[in-house]
Amino acid sequence: MGTRKRAMNGRDEFNKVAHVITCYAIHNTGTAFSLKKSGDNMPKIRTTSKATKIDTISNLYGPSLGKELLEFSCDDKNFGFKSSGYLTNANYSGKSFRFILFINNRLVESSAAKKAFEAVYASVLPKNSYPFVYLSIDIDPQNIDVNVHPTKNEVHFLHEDEIIAGIQAKAQQSLYQCSTSRNYYTQARLPGFDMAAAVEEVKGKKKVPEGSESSRVYDHQLVRTDCNQTKLDLFIANQANKISEKTKSESSAASSSALFSTVDTEKPGPSNMSKEIKLSHPANKSNSSSSSENKENINTINVEEYVPKEAPKSGNPTHRRPIYLTSVLNLQEDICKARHEGAVDLMREHKFVGIANTQYALAQVRTKLYLFDFGKLSEALFYQKVIFDFQNFDIFNFSEAAPIHDLVMIALDDESSSWNPDHGPKEELATFATELLLSKREMLDDYFSIVITKEGSLSGLPILVEQYYPLLHQIPMFLLRLATEVDWESEKGCFQSVAREIARLYTMKPIERENEDGATQSAQKDPTDPNVPDWKFTVEHILFPQLKSFFVPDLSVTSSGAVLQVADLHDLYKVFERC
Repeated sequence: MGTRKRAMNGRDEFNKVAHVITCYAIHNTGTAFSLKKSGDNMPKIRTTSKATKIDTISNLYGPSLGKELLEFSCDDKNFGFKSSGYLTNANYSGKSFRFILFINNRLVESSAAKKAFEAVYASVLPKNSYPFVYLSIDIDPQNIDVNVHPTKNEVHFLHEDEIIAGIQAKAQQSLYQCSTSRNYYTQARLPGFDMAAAVEEVKGKKKVPEGSESSRVYDHQLVRTDCNQTKLDLFIANQANKISEKTKSESSAASSSALFSTVDTEKPGPSNMSKEIKLSHPANKSNSSSSSENKENINTINVEEYVPKEAPKSGNPTHRRPIYLTSVLNLQEDICKARHEGAVDLMREHKFVGIANTQYALAQVRTKLYLFDFGKLSEALFYQKVIFDFQNFDIFNFSEAAPIHDLVMIALDDESSSWNPDHGPKEELATFATELLLSKREMLDDYFSIVITKEGSLSGLPILVEQYYPLLHQIPMFLLRLATEVDWESEKGCFQSVAREIARLYTMKPIERENEDGATQSAQKDPTDPNVPDWKFTVEHILFPQLKSFFVPDLSVTSSGAVLQVADLHDLYKVFERC
């Protein structure tokens, strides 16, 4: 003990004790502190119990510091913390950075918090000038890690980056709001002083914009701000050049034809689509349950017969029909009530990066990278389109009406319909579906723009988004589900289920085609093939802009897997720092 005592410097040890007492005196207002060195008559530190924090700081560090103090506070229930503190404005500058940090009433150190405040003052104070900062944070003790340093002096805590970023933003806001004006000391002009040269020198220096809240942006805080920046497609070998050559000539046609079939690029437009889609149809209606005969007999329907007669026009908002139905207004209110602000910000601020595969697209939101399941998102989007644009749709008409009975028969022959003999003969089911939809034709036409002729044929469908059309080979299943899955008994249930079925019909699904050997192949496997429609163009330039401007997401967007986070720039920097 004597050896250790002789190795200590009395002055240094007293200064360390004085620093601790000073910090606790500032933090614990309402308690009087006094520190006197042995042999001295006057105490080194003395505070009163009635003094405020500003009075205590002025007493301990001088009135020149106390009159430049600014108060700030920050709390967030999501991260479970409260904070308050004082910092000096731009008029004060010290010789060293005085940073006092209390977490749960305990004096500690945090290098991350200290760096955050240094960044705040980097653009405010001149070089070799430092501020004073006092910060107190209250946080759940379970979220604090004290096993960082042997002395337990430095700590880390859960959600450290987010909490410090929030405190940094509040402190920066307080600092910039009061820094619109600054005080300067003046003195008499010395002999030989050149005022004109001094003014020119000051004008040449960089000034901090008044009222600006911007601060230094580090590399790990850089975000994508221009959707025209380099996308993922340019990193795919042997593809970028071919796509760029045909994009100019096909961009207008690709957006409207991607959902139908192969397009003749020399004559763009939906009227030139001649690709045939093969749909199964029973040859013998009296014995429609024979699956072997049905597979051998296939009717071919030409897509050209069912495309719009002319290019559709967008609806005129000045001629919208007002909605008075309580059930529809309730459905709209349900969507608005389920709105989640975090998910909304995700949709509004995303920047499209590129197509990952036939199910996901990559998008960046600030410093995070996400996978968007455009199939699930498009179905939710189109459901909301149907509800909010109720009875205000434009129509694209088929050049030749398609019999509902025949289309339902095609759907019943499909394995996905799950038909079995216990359901009854297919012919009777098709007749029932046709009669049911025919009895609802006026309502379907008026409210949903699903046009059915008096003869029982489908002749038109609604336009939910301009230049976007449903997959025609899904229409048979759509009609079957419209007759069997819709709740026709209640008004609200009817409108909701019809909207769901329309959304299923319009859901974005990349085209699949058959190889020479009959195997099904996704169009994405050969995106440079001129005979394959550019569905990627539809996803990027039609679907994603609608998601950004119109879609009102709820919390199920993340819970259902429609949006998945794959990377965070902050976390990546942490990984590389450890390497």
